Amino acid sequence: MDEFEMEEMEQPEFIENEDRQPKRSAFLLALCILTFIGSGYSFLYYLLLPLAKAQLPEMMELYKNFFKDEAIRNQMSEMLNFMATVPSWKYLLVALAFVGSVTGAALMLKLRKEGFHVYVVSQILIFALLSFLIGGMLKPTINDILWTVTFILLYYLQLKRSNVKL
Repeated sequence: MDEFEMEEMEQPEFIENEDRQPKRSAFLLALCILTFIGSGYSFLYYLLLPLAKAQLPEMMELYKNFFKDEAIRNQMSEMLNFMATVPSWKYLLVALAFVGSVTGAALMLKLRKEGFHVYVVSQILIFALLSFLIGGMLKPTINDILWTVTFILLYYLQLKRSNVKL
């Protein structure tokens, strides 16, 4: 049986993947597309909400027959009234934070490490703005936090797998 020589062990397939060029995975592409859809929709929602907030309390009158349960009708009415009282500039700040999220995903799609950092900071800003600046019934739930943490972890793992140095 032939012994392996040291020169054979140093062939490219045995060298650590640190010297490889970053390569985008299909899963990273899927994550970015989901972020474009979700954060893009949220950006438009919070951008246009100041234009519609004067009509929010009136909307309950249109949909009052849609909700059969009195408790749900009261909760919806309370939420729409609350949303109408929030100053428009607060909604616009949240919209800008969602722009950061989309920008971070676009940079990660190009395999730039800055994109991950922009995305994480934007997600933290979104939670901070919704929790402390707006508050009330628009506070993030535990499901929102778990969903965001999952996306951050998946982005991190995919960027590491794609050989992007974070």
